[in-house]
Amino acid sequence: MIRRALGVVVLGVLAAWGRGLVAAQTMEADHAAYWRRRRRSPGSLTLVALGDSLAQGMGSTDPSSSWAGRLADALEARSRRRVRVVCLGVVGATAADVLRDQVPALPEADLVALGVGTNDAAQGVPPEEFRATFTALCAALPAGSLVADVPDLQRGRPRRAGIELAAVAREVIAGFPELRPVELEAATHRMWPWQFGPDLAHPNRLGYRRHARAWIAALG
Repeated sequence: MIRRALGVVVLGVLAAWGRGLVAAQTMEADHAAYWRRRRRSPGSLTLVALGDSLAQGMGSTDPSSSWAGRLADALEARSRRRVRVVCLGVVGATAADVLRDQVPALPEADLVALGVGTNDAAQGVPPEEFRATFTALCAALPAGSLVADVPDLQRGRPRRAGIELAAVAREVIAGFPELRPVELEAATHRMWPWQFGPDLAHPNRLGYRRHARAWIAALG
C-alpha cells in the first residue's frame, strides 16, 4: 500500500514536471507578448525594467510574478497610483547587450530598475570586462535607479563566476551614491528545488518571491 502510494506521488510529480516543460517551450514568446501588452496599459507612474530573462519572469507561467511585476505591485501599493511597466529585459541578455540595446531605448520613467549579470557569469565574461561595462551602465542611469548585484546561481562554475561578478557589481554600485543598491545575491542564497521552474534554472513564482523581496526592500 505504501509503495503504491509513493508510486502515485512520483507519477504525479513527473506529470506536473512534464506539463511544465511543455509550457516552457512557449514561455519566451508568451512572456514577451505579455510585456508588450503591459507596456501599452496606461499608468500615472512608469517603471522601466532593464536586464535579462529574470525581468521577464522566465521560469514562471505567470510573467507578472517576475521581479519587475512584483516591484510594480509594490510601487502601486505605496503610491496608490497605477504603474505602467516597460520591460526591456531580453532572454539571454548580458550587461553589454543591455548597454548597447536597452539603454538607448530607455523612455522617460519615474523609476528605472536594472538586473543583469547571470548570462555574463554563464558565458564566462572576465570580471574586469564586466566591471567596465557595468560601470558604463550605472553611469547611464538616472538618479534613484535600483541596481542589483548578481543573484546566487546555486551550483557549479556559473555560481562561482556569479559570486565574483556580484562582488564586482557591488563595488561599482558603491561608486554611484545616487543609485539604490539591490542586494540580490544575499536574498537568493540556498534556493530550494521547489522554487525553480521546469528548466531548473529560472525561478518559479515562489522563487521570484525571494528575488522580489530584495527589490522591494531597496525602494526604502
